[in-house]
Amino acid sequence: MRKRPSSPRYKFSVYIAKHTPRAEWALERLSKICEEKVPGDYEIEVIDLAKHPDIAKDRQIVATPAVFRALPAPLRKCIGDLSDTDRTLLGLDLFRSLKSHPPRGKNARVPQPAD
Repeated sequence: MRKRPSSPRYKFSVYIAKHTPRAEWALERLSKICEEKVPGDYEIEVIDLAKHPDIAKDRQIVATPAVFRALPAPLRKCIGDLSDTDRTLLGLDLFRSLKSHPPRGKNARVPQPAD
């Protein structure tokens, strides 16, 4: 699933064992997260380990669905259906910096520049 004609900055590989509801849920969640965090700048490749069992051994995949973020380096991995968004963002290193998303709300503290 390609989202942009030029080379995307983020590349994900999703390893599944057949198209199960859990695998479909993980793909939907990953697509939603990518659209929120890196809109239009990602590529998702789906690899069915039932059709390519040698890949599971080579990549040391013992559970599916497994999501690998290959680009940007370093490689990051997340296993499961990605239902825990915070854990997924942490595992795939997709949190935005505080500068790009400043704190909100009446109790939010914004750092003041030093004199």
